[in-house]
Amino acid sequence: MRALIVLASVIALGACGWLPNHHLDYRKAESIKPMQVPEGMVFIGEKALFPVPEGVPAPVYQQRKKDDIPPPPQLMVASQESEEDVPVPDADPTNTRVVLARDGSGYPIIMMHTPFSWAWEYVGQALATTDMKIEDRDRDSGIYFVRTPKALDVEGREAQIKLSLTANGIQIAVLDRKGAALLDKEPGQQIIQRLYDAL
Repeated sequence: MRALIVLASVIALGACGWLPNHHLDYRKAESIKPMQVPEGMVFIGEKALFPVPEGVPAPVYQQRKKDDIPPPPQLMVASQESEEDVPVPDADPTNTRVVLARDGSGYPIIMMHTPFSWAWEYVGQALATTDMKIEDRDRDSGIYFVRTPKALDVEGREAQIKLSLTANGIQIAVLDRKGAALLDKEPGQQIIQRLYDAL
């Protein structure tokens, strides 16, 4: 009986070497064209998180045996001329861009491409010029507690303006009075529009 178990184990371990190896198939993948945004819509994630420079040829991989140790990457010293060709992002935090958009569920949002501290100040100043009143604020949570005008038909006339840091910038959304969910689309759109116009 023990001999049968040992024999079965040897056969099972040996069979692993017969299975096809597909772990490097990703190297054969082709690049696809950038996504085309439908007319009248805004693509928030317009900046790639890991952009691939144009004109850089795809790496050529050499076929090696499974147990070969890969060589270390070759380091290169960038010349002064090549460094000047690299675009430097605008470091001025006051040079911001505000985009009125919708999230994946169709709720209105505002996207700001600026550091959080500047976005916080901009939103506070903009709210002060609207017909909404700031009753409290929590900068650590990124929330402005506001009282809305009667015309907006918001429950309790209270809402929260929430600033969230995302990979694409600062996202501004309108939450209900408890902060448990997004405000209904109709009053939320009116609040977002007022804030957007003030920004």
